[in-house]
Amino acid sequence: AQLVSQYNYFAIPVVDSEYKLLGIVTVDDVIDIIHEEATEDILKLAGVGKDTEILLRPLSESVKTRFPWLFTSWIGGIIALWIIGHYNSLLNSTVALASFIPVIMGMGGNIGMQTSTIIIRGIATGHVNIQNSLPIVFKEIAIGTSLGAIYGLFLGFLAFFKYIDTGISFNLGVVVGISVCFSMVISVCFGSLVPILLEKLKIDPAISTGPFVTTAIDILGISIYFFTAQIFIDI
Repeated sequence: AQLVSQYNYFAIPVVDSEYKLLGIVTVDDVIDIIHEEATEDILKLAGVGKDTEILLRPLSESVKTRFPWLFTSWIGGIIALWIIGHYNSLLNSTVALASFIPVIMGMGGNIGMQTSTIIIRGIATGHVNIQNSLPIVFKEIAIGTSLGAIYGLFLGFLAFFKYIDTGISFNLGVVVGISVCFSMVISVCFGSLVPILLEKLKIDPAISTGPFVTTAIDILGISIYFFTAQIFIDI
């Protein structure tokens, strides 16, 4: 598929060890393979297996396939719940912190998924490999830093003006802004490095996304948020 795409061939000859022609792979065969591989990767990214006929599966098989992926998310949720409970005294003294938890987790998870999808697709098409991965990772980190700074400022100003009547509006804005920025940067690092590492280990990188990446990023994001709040906000 990569040869046909790169050189615009209509067919590729297949030969044996003595270079005798055995047959050809035509472009319509290649299109079928591209379609199957793309569908398989999309299903893996969503955590629902790799069977292209997934809609025809019986109920029991569908449940069995999806259970491990959702279990990962469930475990991540329990860990996040434990982290939030650990900082219960901080939440009780500063209730406003709770209102920004979904934004912190959501922004990190979304940009992490974006980065993972881009890297995995690049690996599949041959545009990303171990040799050229470093500049790509640095570029993604720069993108994450830029977007994190922008959205951190937006959310920080929103937190400041929304709770301006309280005595902690400035500190709250700083906490929220820093947390969003760091969460997005870490998410980009995680989302770009994990697929490349799995590719290096000869493991299908498509399995690195979905619940695994988002769950890990949610845990890291909420940890950064409360750690920063503990530093800047007095209980």
